[in-house]
This record gives sequence, structure tokens and C-alpha cells, in this order.
Amino acid sequence: MKVSVYSLSASDKKPVEVVHLAKRYNCDGIEWWCREGAHIDLLNLMSSAREVSKITSESGLLCAGIAPYFKYNEPREYLSKIFEAARILNTRNIRCHSYPFDGSTPVEDLIKKQRKWLEEVVLPEAEKADVRVNIEQHHNMICCTPNACRDLVDGLPEKNIGIIFDPGNSAVEGFTRPEYSISVFGKYLAHVHVKNCKQTQTTEGAVSGRKYKMEFGSVAEGDLDWKSIIAALQKSGFNGFISLEALDKRPSEKKVEEDIVYLQKILSEI
Repeated sequence: MKVSVYSLSASDKKPVEVVHLAKRYNCDGIEWWCREGAHIDLLNLMSSAREVSKITSESGLLCAGIAPYFKYNEPREYLSKIFEAARILNTRNIRCHSYPFDGSTPVEDLIKKQRKWLEEVVLPEAEKADVRVNIEQHHNMICCTPNACRDLVDGLPEKNIGIIFDPGNSAVEGFTRPEYSISVFGKYLAHVHVKNCKQTQTTEGAVSGRKYKMEFGSVAEGDLDWKSIIAALQKSGFNGFISLEALDKRPSEKKVEEDIVYLQKILSEI
């Protein structure tokens, strides 16, 4: 397994500062945040990708992937630009969410709609560009559980379509044991997001069916046992990136220092 930091964890830092942080704490790579005004700026996509690629490669770090935001109706022309940016950054991995779910449209209809987009629009361009589009397991979306993720992508070529395992998101909605999740994802498991989560005493913002809101925080603290999750990943033979996605309010440097050091310690012990 390789360790990376998702640059959204340090959203207040410039790309070169994110690189310095990742190097300081012995990361293997960086997963780059990609949207308007982000580290990879969609408003200046190619020039931004070239700049970030240069500082990443010169540092000796790998690009673990890019994380854009899709509306699931983007045309091939738009996707080809995102995929070209991935080529510039020397990565095949591109994050993709699934449809948000608010109960107004049946899940089955949303899965059919996104599957159609994946088959007819995304896959031909992904095959042409030799990239892999990875569906992220995410609360409040149709792919909040391992089985929903697998249902969406099952039968599509795993070379070009994958799944991002996110135990932190699943702690909010859709949690299953890591061994079960990994087994369900199977050949589609492409990438892992690392964060922890714990229950608050705040009711506002709670997921439907929960009394209290869940809150992201330090990887070492919370409801998830990351040592057992990483052990399960190792046992499965997973050799991709585990990528820190620290979304809490700690200062960026503190998040990277505390959480990456903790992950490195786990990896040295298992």
C-alpha cells in the first residue's frame, strides 16, 4: 500500500505547500483536488494541470489521482478534457460521485440513469484515454453502501471503472465490516479514503434515521479502527493508495502531521 494525502485536506495551502507537507511526512503521493478555484483549477484546467504536474514530479511524489466533481450528464468533450488533465498529471485515477439521494426519485431510477451515462459516455472516453473513473462510496448518495457501489459498476471493465472505499463516509451512512466491504468491491477496489468519524450530541444536520450528527476528526480518534481496516486491506492484497481526506477544522499542517504519522505507524506494525 502507498500513502497519499488528498489535497482538499490542506485547501488553504498552495499546491507547492501541499507538496512540501507531503514530502515532510513521507507520503508516496498526492491526490489532487480539482474544481473551480481548487489546486487544479477547472477554470484554467490545462495550465493548472501542467503546473501541478511539474511540482509533483520534481518532488519525486506520485499523483495518486484527481478529484473533480461531476453532475453525471457531462458530454464526452468535457470528459476528454478532464482525462487529458489526468494524463498530464501521470495518473489514471479520477474520482466520481454518484447521484445524491433525497427520496424524491427511486434509487433504482438513479442507478439506471448513472449506469447509462457510464456506459454510453464515460466508458468510451475512459478506454480511449486509458484512465479509470472511480465511484466513491459516499453518504447521502445512491452509492452509500458497498453493494450499491458494486451494483452500479458490476459488469463494466475494471480497467476503466473502479470504486473508492471510504470507511469514514460509511460511518455516517452505510457501514459494513471492512472484510465484507472489500469482498463486495472485489476487482473494482481502486483507492481508499482515510478519515475517522464520531457521534456528536448535535441533532441538527443528522442523517435521516439518526438522532445525532456524525463529525469527522482525527484518524486516531473516532468510531473506526483503522488498524483493523488496513490489516483487512493488506490481507486482501490491496496495493493501491490509502489517501488522507482530513475534513475537520484542525490546521492543515496539524492534520497532515498527526494523521499521516499515525497511518505510517499502523503500516509499520501490521
